[in-house]
Amino acid sequence: MTKFIHISDLHIHSDNNHEDNKNCNVLVNYVLKRYTREKPVVLITGDIVDDGCEKQYKNAVSILKPLVDSGFIVLPVPGNHDYGPVGNFYTEKSQMLFQQYILGNLINNTQAIQSGVSMEDMFPMTTLIDDTVFIGVDSVVGAEDEFLHFASGEVGSSQRKRLKDILHEYRNKGKNVVVYFHHHPFDRRMVMEMDDAKKVMRLLADKINFLCFGHAHESEVYNDRHNIDWMLASGKSTKANNRNKFQYREIIVNSDSHEVSMISFS
Repeated sequence: MTKFIHISDLHIHSDNNHEDNKNCNVLVNYVLKRYTREKPVVLITGDIVDDGCEKQYKNAVSILKPLVDSGFIVLPVPGNHDYGPVGNFYTEKSQMLFQQYILGNLINNTQAIQSGVSMEDMFPMTTLIDDTVFIGVDSVVGAEDEFLHFASGEVGSSQRKRLKDILHEYRNKGKNVVVYFHHHPFDRRMVMEMDDAKKVMRLLADKINFLCFGHAHESEVYNDRHNIDWMLASGKSTKANNRNKFQYREIIVNSDSHEVSMISFS
């Protein structure tokens, strides 16, 4: 049995007095208090910061580090806002800052701090926990040179090839498979589909149990689309709903069944 929670689109700012920063602290403190013994994996599906600048990344590490220090396994992937201003302008510096601060300083990934290693070398990122394999995909990097398509995202051909190899490696090994990235794997509404979504979904169809993503700030659940048990879209985890409640999903993965619950708190 493996338990994980899914949060997304934190949009941490340079000013810690910003509402998103304050709400992220509320979220982290709630998770710390709720899970004092059995600590679930924490998936963060992108847009951890708002503009990809260094001060925001420093704040993100400061706010999220208590999770790591308390024994939670945190598995982040980048979103378009992590890689540049307003989520529409890719900068190599912002991409490198994600690697340095989020992968290096926050989750202590030793590969991230090695000389000559880039983000393109690190994804898809595979983490095996008990009977579940988590596969993190960078859904921004394939579109980093395409200004008009940057916000919609793209996995890219080289990463798709590596993803195909990873899925083949774990096929028929009795593992549950969770794939997570930032952008939309299908067209939820106009211009909200990842540029190579159809190619990505052909790789994933009938091969994974969960697909988790964010980006639109809208929480939705899709069952058995593309023969995937659960497709989970996270809302903006640092924004309260109309009942002034924060929410995230808690997922329990069993060998023969799965449980998905919405956790609400204020």
